[in-house]
Amino acid sequence: MNTSIATALGRDETENARQLVEIGLAMDREARSETLARLIAASLHGGPGSTLEHFAATGELSPQAALVELNELQVPLEQEGWVDALGRFILATAGGRS
Repeated sequence: MNTSIATALGRDETENARQLVEIGLAMDREARSETLARLIAASLHGGPGSTLEHFAATGELSPQAALVELNELQVPLEQEGWVDALGRFILATAGGRS
C-alpha cells in the first residue's frame, strides 16, 4: 500500500483495505467491480492529484492516463495481482468511458 495512504488511513484501516482487496479479488477474479477497482486504485495511487487517486475518489476514469500511471507503479510482489486486476478493469471499461 502506498505510504501516503498508509499514513492517512493508519495501520488498522490499511490492514482493512488490504483484506478487502484480497477478499474482493477472491470473489471477483476478473475484477469487474468498480468498487473493487476504486479500492485498489486508492491503495496504489501515486499521490494527490494522480489519475488513480482521482478515479478512487470520484469514479471518473481516464483510461489512457490510468494505464500509464499503473505501468509506472512499483509495488511489492504481493500487490502485483492488484495491479493486474486494476489493469483488466481499466481495459474492460475503456470502451465505454473517455
